[in-house]
Amino acid sequence: MSETDVNLKKFTSAVLNDAEQERAKILAEIEAYRQQELQRAEEDVLHEAYNLIQSEIANIRNQQSRAISLAELEGRRKLLLLREEITQKVFKEAAERIVAYTQTDAYSEWLCDAVKQSSATMAEGELVIEVKRGEHTPAAKLIAASGRKATVREVPGILIGGFILVNNEKGFVIDETLDQKLQNEKDWFAASSGLTLRL
Repeated sequence: MSETDVNLKKFTSAVLNDAEQERAKILAEIEAYRQQELQRAEEDVLHEAYNLIQSEIANIRNQQSRAISLAELEGRRKLLLLREEITQKVFKEAAERIVAYTQTDAYSEWLCDAVKQSSATMAEGELVIEVKRGEHTPAAKLIAASGRKATVREVPGILIGGFILVNNEKGFVIDETLDQKLQNEKDWFAASSGLTLRL
C-alpha cells in the first residue's frame, strides 16, 4: 500500500469520523428539539386541560348555585303561602268568634260604653252612629249612650261590629269598628306570632 493510499485512507477516515460526529451532533440536536417540542406540546395540552377543568368546575358551581337559589326561593314562596294561609285561618276564626260575641248582651253593654266614651271626646253637634246591618243593640240604647242628638244608620261597610261615630257639622270621624280593630291586629300578629321569615 502506498503512502498516498495510506494518506487517503487516513483522510477518508478523518472525514468519515468528522461526518459521523457531525451526524451524531445533528441527531442529538434533533432529539433535543423534538423533546423540547414534545414538552411544550405536553405543557400546552396540560394547560388547556387545566383551563377546561376550571371552566367546567365554574359551570358546575354556577349551576349548583342557581339550583340552590331557586330552591331557596321556592321554599320562601311556600313559607309565605303557608304563613298567609295560617294568618287567614286565624283571623277568619277570630272574626267568626267576634261575630258570635256581637249577638250577646255583654257586647251591647261594651258598645254602649264605647259610644258614650267616644261621644264625650267628639266636638259638639249632632252625631251619626254607623253600625253594621242587623245590629243586635237597639238604636235607642245607642242614641241614649251618646248623650246628645244622634241618629243610627246601618252601613254595608261594617261587617263584624262596633261603630263609626260621625260629626258631619265639624267633619270629625271616630272609627271604633271591630272590623278595623281586627285589621290592626294583623300587623301585630305578623310580628309576634313567630311566623316571620328571615330573608
